[in-house]
Amino acid sequence: MKLVCSLPPNLQISAVKNFVDGILLEDKENIVEEIITATAYGLIPIYKLNEMVFPEEIEEYKNKIIKTKNTSCLYYITDLGLAHIAKELGLLNRTIYDPVTMITNHLDAQSFMEYGFHAIGISNEITLSDTKSIIEQGKIKAFLQVFGFRLMHTSRRALLKLYGEQARIALPKEHLTIKEALRSEHYPIIEDSYGTKIYRGYILSLLEHLGDLCLEYAFIGGEFLSSDTFLEVLNCFNEKRNNPTIMLPIQRLKQLNLPIEDGFTYQDTVYLKEEF
Repeated sequence: MKLVCSLPPNLQISAVKNFVDGILLEDKENIVEEIITATAYGLIPIYKLNEMVFPEEIEEYKNKIIKTKNTSCLYYITDLGLAHIAKELGLLNRTIYDPVTMITNHLDAQSFMEYGFHAIGISNEITLSDTKSIIEQGKIKAFLQVFGFRLMHTSRRALLKLYGEQARIALPKEHLTIKEALRSEHYPIIEDSYGTKIYRGYILSLLEHLGDLCLEYAFIGGEFLSSDTFLEVLNCFNEKRNNPTIMLPIQRLKQLNLPIEDGFTYQDTVYLKEEF
């Protein structure tokens, strides 16, 4: 099992090198330099191209991949359009395909694995037992988020900007949440140049199950966490991965008082009709 993480804006690659095996790198102008830096620290660089791609953007994204194909990086994608580009360039075996919530059974996972991807992302919207079954029955190299706020909605529209213009108010750019009228939860929301993302209002943690999962990549997300907290989380997962029987990392994680909930780890989604 390889631990991989995203990198919060205020952390350098060197800060995480002792805790993880790989790092998801944001799409930036200096991406080649970051790939070289990550490689120099002994990390697996994974170029994150996980946005929905419009037809008119295909050539732009193809050039991004061509720019980095002679490096040692892997590619992390969610759009099948980019899979066709990766196949055309002979890079499917360096591509992790993770459609976030879509792969929920072993037949789909196996089909995508047979297509030639390096690894396949499994949905976090299913139970842990279903996840294990998919990995075992499909015999796949799995990528799974094992910690962090989980993405639940994404749109290429600038929803916050549009709302602010309609309501004639100036919204802050950070620390925003939204709340549904009939629910109590608050959901973190961010907007960037690629659109709007809404996350679930709690953190998923599979730390205590880490030793039971046969994963190729265990992903630790750092969105909305301070640098010190994130580094302690990485330390806990690294220690647990290296010694699955110890309980101290679980205790230290609890002491951080993070909003961790089970989500769908043990219970399937239940849909109820609303009464009007």
